[in-house]
Amino acid sequence: MASTQRSVLILYKQLLHECHKFSLYNYREYFLRRVREEFHQNRNIQDASKIAELLKFGQENLGVIRRQVTIENLYAPQQKSIIENQQHSSISSR
Repeated sequence: MASTQRSVLILYKQLLHECHKFSLYNYREYFLRRVREEFHQNRNIQDASKIAELLKFGQENLGVIRRQVTIENLYAPQQKSIIENQQHSSISSR
């Protein structure tokens, strides 16, 4: 059971780390929200076969996110969104 919990935690951290690599705010926030919602929704599952199935699903999605980050970074616009500009200006004014 401890190794399963460790695997889930490692996958969760990897997914969050990859999501933070999106340069566009909307993509980054969408994927972060989806990862958190999925893990929150499935946090009480005890069935080992269901957990294994979800871990496999998570690993597949990790690969999808990694590919999307690569593609998004190749074709990302040079101009940042209004929200990102507001966040940057509020941080620099502190």
